[in-house]
Amino acid sequence: MGFTIARKPELDLHGQRWVEFAPGAKILVGSVADPVYRSHRALINRHLAAVDSQAGVGTKQFSVAQIPQSEIEVDDELYMDLVAHHLIRGWQGVDVADRPGEPAPYTPELGKALIEQMPSVYFLALRTGVDIANRVEERIKESVGKLSPSTDGAATGRAKRTRKSAGNASA
Repeated sequence: MGFTIARKPELDLHGQRWVEFAPGAKILVGSVADPVYRSHRALINRHLAAVDSQAGVGTKQFSVAQIPQSEIEVDDELYMDLVAHHLIRGWQGVDVADRPGEPAPYTPELGKALIEQMPSVYFLALRTGVDIANRVEERIKESVGKLSPSTDGAATGRAKRTRKSAGNASA
């Protein structure tokens, strides 16, 4: 009787990972810790909070009848755009619908169309992006606890205080 131990997939140097979403089809996913992703996500959250505030969501005075009749983006659309632009960075095994066998180049617009057709791709990209960020954080915590290797030179420590030179009159 033999055992296999499942290992977490290794990360590449750029903090991204290929994951299969259908037989023979993969997406390249980046980390949710990417500063551009985080910044754009914060903008979306602030935008949605401002819309909720204008409508009085969460207050006793809130009424569906008081919601302005303006065109408001649906939060699902904003988050799908975010994932298609910043988390999904490429794909393999996706063909042009009109010409089977011809690979479709990845664009955020086509990525969003894939997410609309297969919502599971959205959730797969998010889970993978979070896992990548968590793994990087784990590695940082592991390395912080390790001692640095000793050097062949003199012992290091606190620097000695230096005297001011006579030519330095600014102090």
